[in-house]
Amino acid sequence: MADWIESYKLLGIEGLKFKRKKKKGLSYEDKCKIVREYQESELTLFQLSAKYQLSSSLIGNWVKLVERNGFEALESRRSRYFQTGEHMVKRLPKEEYEKENERLRKENERLRLENLLLKKVRALVEEREARNRAIGNGPSKN
Repeated sequence: MADWIESYKLLGIEGLKFKRKKKKGLSYEDKCKIVREYQESELTLFQLSAKYQLSSSLIGNWVKLVERNGFEALESRRSRYFQTGEHMVKRLPKEEYEKENERLRKENERLRLENLLLKKVRALVEEREARNRAIGNGPSKN
């Protein structure tokens, strides 16, 4: 709502008209310019939002990113991905997946058997305690 008020103060009725922007994002330089303007001027996020016709939350996110990680954080993720390849996941050969699958199957079976064994032990302990109660002995300390 405050975005609308600032937009109206800055641009009048034109500032209230819905303008759909293309999905193409702003350049790194434009983002840096807007954040610097916020940091160096007395303008609020809402005023900058109206001036650049962007959401105040988007500008606020950029400001937080810069405060935490510096201006480099404003570079688009896509361009960083293509430059560094940091988010690329190397696919393993099919044989590696099959080996890992087999290892997990064996571990799963071992855990299933361990679980059955523990249930059997619990049942035997409960049965012994019931027998002891029936003949008047208290529970074992072991």
